[in-house]
This record gives sequence, structure tokens and C-alpha cells, in this order.
Amino acid sequence: EQRFMKLTATLEQEQEANQKRLQDLLLMMRHSDEQENEVRTFIKEIRYYAAIKELDEVVLNRLISKILVGEVKKIDGQKVQEVRIVYNFVGEIPEITE
Repeated sequence: EQRFMKLTATLEQEQEANQKRLQDLLLMMRHSDEQENEVRTFIKEIRYYAAIKELDEVVLNRLISKILVGEVKKIDGQKVQEVRIVYNFVGEIPEITE
């Protein structure tokens, strides 16, 4: 009977751990689906504005959430200023390095 109780307790602990893991995976999947939808929306918006001739307030408000401008620094005698753009739907897009 003692072995049975010990085995039952172990199985219950495993079941609780598995339930928690399942909930975590479902949450990750939901978050991934949301990100995918936001990326799809962003791509649709970009396609619409891909051939714009003039960057105006409407286009900026539709595509860009915010523009972050850093302080001016002098590096090797040149003024350098970091500018980060946070886009609607997808956030910041990392710089592409080759």
C-alpha cells in the first residue's frame, strides 16, 4: 500500500508538470500565431505602400509606430546619431549585416 501511495504521488506530480508544460506550449503557440498575423498585416501594408512617390503623414502614421532618436555623439571627429524605427505590427526590424 505504501508503494502504491508513493507511485500515485509521483504520477500526480508528473501529471501536474505535464499540465503546466502543456499550458506553456499553448501560450507560446498562441503568441506565435499573433506574431504571424501581425507580420502578415505588415506585409500587406508594405505592398500597398511599396510604390509611393512621396512620404507623407498618412504613410508615416500607417507604417511607423515611433521613431527613436539618440543623442549626438562624436566618433572619430564625425557626429553620429542613432535612429531606431519601430514599425506598426512588427516592431523594430534588426539591421541586416552581411
